[in-house]
Amino acid sequence: MKQDYSEGVEKMKLTQEQIENIQIDYGLVYINYGETEERQLAPTRGGGTFTVTKNIREIEYDGRKGKTKGMQVVDEINAMLSVPLLDTSMENLALAMPWATYSDGKLSAESGNLGVIQDSAYLSNVTLFAKVIGGRYKKITLYNAMTENDFSLAAAPKAEGVVTLEVHAHWDAEDDTADLYDIEDVGTISADTTGPTVTTDPDDAETNVEVSTSLVATFNEDIRQGDIRNDNFTLIKASDGTEVSGTLTYSAATKTATFDPTSNLDANTDYIWIIANVRDLAGNKMAKKVVNFKTA
Repeated sequence: MKQDYSEGVEKMKLTQEQIENIQIDYGLVYINYGETEERQLAPTRGGGTFTVTKNIREIEYDGRKGKTKGMQVVDEINAMLSVPLLDTSMENLALAMPWATYSDGKLSAESGNLGVIQDSAYLSNVTLFAKVIGGRYKKITLYNAMTENDFSLAAAPKAEGVVTLEVHAHWDAEDDTADLYDIEDVGTISADTTGPTVTTDPDDAETNVEVSTSLVATFNEDIRQGDIRNDNFTLIKASDGTEVSGTLTYSAATKTATFDPTSNLDANTDYIWIIANVRDLAGNKMAKKVVNFKTA
């Protein structure tokens, strides 16, 4: 005869609150969340994994029987977020190798990269939003964040390359009150959905522009350096649409693109400078900018 062991056993009863707090899905990851340089890291494969490690030292003393309350010291706390990323943009490769030099759309390992890592390599924060059944999010923020794992990108048949970022939070040596990470419940995600804006020199409708001038576009936020291409910054003669050749450079420090024509512009001539298809780091596209000007 089969014994019924269920008799007298209390069955698990879940409250609505417990159900609503079950974490589901892959989560959303942002860098510099809440800052002007905010952008989402996507698409990912496997979401994001948040890990906290600590080093607890046991105070040894004669007669100690084992772990003892009041006789333990936390020597170290570390936090890390692992993000398997499918987007292999140059900006994301620069995130994966923050000690390298990223300039004019090119990432390089140089001898000057050796030595103490500069403060500019650290992100203000990396933030994971993990959704729960109730519709809210666990917002997990790592401060002074930087990728520290070795870089690897495999190109294989019938497969996609994945760049894994192991982003570590860092204590601030100059601020003992600063948090390493924090976790909180939030109801919404306030993501950046606004495209960049640009001011130009010369300005629209400007006259008497020097024929030897360089054209300068200054953006209000960081933009994707891969969008700094001559076909996105087109200078033409207004009369016949002839395209003017030149060299385009970009300064990330000043958020400025400069177009230097190969030779002087024609005197007393109308020109049109068209700037289009430029995106910020969040992927928001700037409205097309058309600048009409006339040389002296």
